[in-house]
Amino acid sequence: MLVADTGSVAAVIVHYRTPEQTVCAARSVAEMAPGARITVVDNASGDVIGERLAAEAPRARVLTERENRGYGAACNLGARETPGEYLLFLNSDTAVAKGAVQALAAALQADPRAGAVGPQLVNPDGSLQASIQRLPTPWRIFCESSGLAALAGGRGIFRGHTRTREDHARPQEVSALKGAALCVRRSAFEEVGGFDETFFLYAEETDLLARLSSRGYRILYEPRAEVAHLQGGSGGDALFGQLHAGLRHYVRKHHGRTAARLSGLVLALGAAARWLLALGTPGESGRRRRLRYRAALLKSR
Repeated sequence: MLVADTGSVAAVIVHYRTPEQTVCAARSVAEMAPGARITVVDNASGDVIGERLAAEAPRARVLTERENRGYGAACNLGARETPGEYLLFLNSDTAVAKGAVQALAAALQADPRAGAVGPQLVNPDGSLQASIQRLPTPWRIFCESSGLAALAGGRGIFRGHTRTREDHARPQEVSALKGAALCVRRSAFEEVGGFDETFFLYAEETDLLARLSSRGYRILYEPRAEVAHLQGGSGGDALFGQLHAGLRHYVRKHHGRTAARLSGLVLALGAAARWLLALGTPGESGRRRRLRYRAALLKSR
């Protein structure tokens, strides 16, 4: 496999009140990809992330937003202010493994029509975290919200957009990826106008991949690049509702207002059913589930 020089990579990490995780993410890039430039965009957190990074990850440059305009807007700022042929967008709750940044850059270098590539994501315990997805459609959203995709094991006609059974062991072209870690060719990113800043949180990376695909760029999955991802670490249960808002916005943009209204209804019904089921779950687990689906309900309307 071709190994690329990490000096061609600009890593952009969006920070919002996760100082421990953000420092870990920046430090992992500094240690595993010594040539990469690192920019942390502080989304008006009001914490001491600048001081922490200066002490623990001094190679990271910090840009501070006056207000939290969302994940995509922060990524766009980091991309504008950081040179590099390839843009590595990282959630604050990630850590790159040895050789991961090199493998991602090499995948883009080897294929001029590749617009973006994603790594194999793993959980903190090293187990696989499914990251190959499909672009959302009203039908795929219905399959997930109704539970049909789960019952079908992510197979067949009931495959959802995230609940889909895929082979994560081989490099391949895909239609969409989880955006916790995504390496994008700068020229392609700029050609499509970067992230759509009307998305606040969630689905902005899916929208970006859809627009890259519409311009003829390929989306790749590279399992030889490994990135650990603490799911929910940079979002949390209270922000789970933003996922539904993002999905509705995506459907409205790509499938129209009627499809978005139908998808919103399906999402709301699914969240309501799961909230009712969570009433029977005791303890902290039940409380968190109810908080999650209540937030989803509020954002689905």
